[in-house]
Amino acid sequence: MKIKLAIGLFLFFSISCIYGQERGDEKYRFSKEVFKTEYKKDFYKRYNGNIEAINENTLKFGKKILIVSTDNKQNRQIFEKGIFNPDIVFGKTTTIPLNKEQIDTFSTSEKIFYNLARNDSLNICCVEELTKLNPNYQTKRYIFWLFQMGKANPTEYYFEIYNKKAKKISSFEEFIENAVMTFYYKGTLIL
Repeated sequence: MKIKLAIGLFLFFSISCIYGQERGDEKYRFSKEVFKTEYKKDFYKRYNGNIEAINENTLKFGKKILIVSTDNKQNRQIFEKGIFNPDIVFGKTTTIPLNKEQIDTFSTSEKIFYNLARNDSLNICCVEELTKLNPNYQTKRYIFWLFQMGKANPTEYYFEIYNKKAKKISSFEEFIENAVMTFYYKGTLIL
């Protein structure tokens, strides 16, 4: 019985590792294609308004609320320092949140459109550096998922940050001190 259990566990973990590797490879294949076909380097200004930390994961950029769900404190710093500028990616104008009484006067289609167009509260998760796609030590490329109100599934986004003063030995904190966003791309809807 112990031998069968050991063989079963071995097969389970072997298949899990292989499947996990294939999923990771697929993510990198698609990401590589995005940076190959859609990439156009630009220099975007950091968010220059007040960034208020409401709690560990919630930041307020002017009237926009950005919830950054990540355990990686380094990745969160990209948002806290305004390197990732939500006004550039999601539009400078912020949807004004309405109260329940105002929304109740809408028809069903108006409610759907209102929720789809909202950019006042955005939830970002799964922020991950694409280390295999970083072309040099001055560039870091990332992927994340964006959840919006009115949409059941997240959308995949890509972005790049760049620091021309970075050195091979620069710490992450030193890297982001002078980093700017140089690319972003709205990818596919995750099903």
